[in-house]
Amino acid sequence: MNQTDGQKKKNRLEIPLFWFFILHLTLFLNSTTGVVSKFAGRAKFLSIRFFLLYTLLMMICISFAILWQQVLKRMSLTFAFMNKPITVIYSLLWGKFLFNEQVTLKMVIGAIVIIIGIVIGVSNDG
Repeated sequence: MNQTDGQKKKNRLEIPLFWFFILHLTLFLNSTTGVVSKFAGRAKFLSIRFFLLYTLLMMICISFAILWQQVLKRMSLTFAFMNKPITVIYSLLWGKFLFNEQVTLKMVIGAIVIIIGIVIGVSNDG
């Protein structure tokens, strides 16, 4: 292998695209725990709705744990954790669209910084 081949290999994603997608689907699923928790927290304590939402929350957590382990079988822990901050962006979107929370300029700038960090981290993984 010559130096050009080595440089090309360093500049491409070593994770199959399918598993990169599954990683982000898993992280998206993880972000829904905050949404379900917030709805459950608003439910009357010990009501049917309360129990249903907490049951859903537990199902999401179990599903996330299983998917996360499958993802980690196929990529490094470092790579997977480099992508985990994307859940902050998902949470920002959940807050805006489901709970009508205010999104500030600082939040948007923070989200952009997170995305840039993930892109840099992912492109330098190897």
